[in-house]
Amino acid sequence: MRMAKLVAFLVVFPILLLLGVGVLGEKNKNKNYKVDIVNVASLRGKDGDAEGKNCSAIQLGESSFALMHARGKCSPFRLPNATWFATILEAIKGDVYRYQVLTRRRNTEKLVDEDVPLASGNAVNTGNYIIKLEFGTPGQSFYTAIDTGSDVTWIPCSPCSGCTRQAFEPSKSTTFNYLSCDSQPCQDLGISCSGNCVRTQRYGDGTGVDELLSTDTVALGSQSQPVQQFLFGCANAFIGNTNNDPGLVGFGRDATSFVSQTAELYDRTFSYCLPSRNSRDFTGSLQLGKGPLSAPGLQFTPLLSNAARPSFYYLALNGISVGEERVSIPAGTFENDESTGRGIIIDSGTVITRLVERAYNPVRDSFRLQLSGLTMVEDSSGFLDTCYKTPPSGQVTVPQITLHFDNNVDLTLPAKNTITLADDQGSAFCLAFALPPGGSSDLSVLGNHQQQNLLVVYDVAGSRLGFASQNCDG
Repeated sequence: MRMAKLVAFLVVFPILLLLGVGVLGEKNKNKNYKVDIVNVASLRGKDGDAEGKNCSAIQLGESSFALMHARGKCSPFRLPNATWFATILEAIKGDVYRYQVLTRRRNTEKLVDEDVPLASGNAVNTGNYIIKLEFGTPGQSFYTAIDTGSDVTWIPCSPCSGCTRQAFEPSKSTTFNYLSCDSQPCQDLGISCSGNCVRTQRYGDGTGVDELLSTDTVALGSQSQPVQQFLFGCANAFIGNTNNDPGLVGFGRDATSFVSQTAELYDRTFSYCLPSRNSRDFTGSLQLGKGPLSAPGLQFTPLLSNAARPSFYYLALNGISVGEERVSIPAGTFENDESTGRGIIIDSGTVITRLVERAYNPVRDSFRLQLSGLTMVEDSSGFLDTCYKTPPSGQVTVPQITLHFDNNVDLTLPAKNTITLADDQGSAFCLAFALPPGGSSDLSVLGNHQQQNLLVVYDVAGSRLGFASQNCDG
C-alpha cells in the first residue's frame, strides 16, 4: 500500500507542478524581477572629453532639444580637471542648499527665494540639466538650467557687475524692453520698487544677484518658433561667486514660467529623458509639446497641486516596496496637505531622492536587511548613511525599489537608479536615498538620480505625469 501511494505521489506531483507553473513561475519571476545583479564598476562614468560627440548639436528634431548635465563633458560649465566622481559629489552637495529653498518657498514669501538657494548663491543649479536658448532679435545664445522648481527665467545681462561669463547685450536686440515698477507683471510678482522693476536677492553667505524684469523674444534653437515678449530677469549685478553657473529657465507651474508663457505653442506639455550617470557625455533630451503623450509603455499618474507651494509638481505616492517587501509607512506620510505644503514632489534639479523620516527609515532598514551579507562602511562625504564595501567579485545583488503611485502606476527603479558609488575607485557604494537635510520637513522630493533612463512626461494641462523606461544615453 505504501509503495502504491509513493508511486501515485511520484506520478501526480509533477502533474500538479505543471498545472501550477503559472502561479509558481510568476512568483519566481517576480522575485527575480525585484532584484538586480550589478557590477559596481559599471556605475562609474568615464573621465576625459566627449570624444566623437557632436557637442554643438542643440536641436535633435522638431520641438526636441539636447539636454546636457551642467557638469557634463559637453558643458561649458564643466568643472576644470574634475573627475567624474567629483562632479557627482559636487551635485549631491548642492542638494542640501536646494532642499532648503524648496522647503522655504511658500506662496506668501514668493519673492524672497524665488529661483536660487537662500543659503548660498554659489550653489545655484549644481544638480541641473541645461539647454541652449536664444534671447533677442537677432538671437544671442545662452545656456540655461531647466528647473521644475522655479518659475522666473533669468540670464546675466550687460552692463553687468561681477559677471565672469558672457552676458546678454540688450542694446543689440531690437525687441528688448525693461519693465517698470507699475507694469502688471511687476505688480503681480509683488515687487516693491521705483523706476525699473528690480528683483534683489541676498543669501546667507553674503552672495547675491540683482535682476531687472524684462521682456524679449526667446527661442529654443534656430528651427523653433520664437516666443514674443517673453518675461525674464535680466541679471546685471552679482555679488560673490554666483555667476559660475548657467542662467535658469523656470519650468514650474506659475504664470511666469516658460511652461505657462509658451502654452499656446506647446499646450503646457513637456518631457525629458535624463541620461544615466555613466553615459559617455551625460546628454539626454528635452521635448516640448504633446508628441511624447503616445510613447509606448507610458503610464500616467495624477499631477497634484498644492496651494502652499503652487509652482511645484506634487504626486500621489501610496507606498514603497524594497524588493518583494511593501515596507510599512505610516498612513498620511505622503498626503498632499495644502495648509503645510506636505507631500512629495518631482524635481529636475534635486539629485538624490529625499524621503521624510517616517518613510525613509523603513525603506533604509529594509534595504539594509536585504544586504545584510555585505560589510557596511561609512560614506566619506557624509551625505549618505547606508553604504557597503564592494565585494571582491565586484558584483552585488541589489533589491529594486518600487514607488507605488495613484492609477496603479508602479515605478520600479533598477539598481543604477537605486545606488551610487561612494568613492572614485568603486570600492564602495551607497543607497541613493536620504533624509531631508535637518530631517524635520514634511516635503519629500523625487530626485533626478531616480529619473535616469526614464521618459518623464509632464502633461500640465491634463494634470498628469507619465513614466516610461527608455534609453536616454543617446
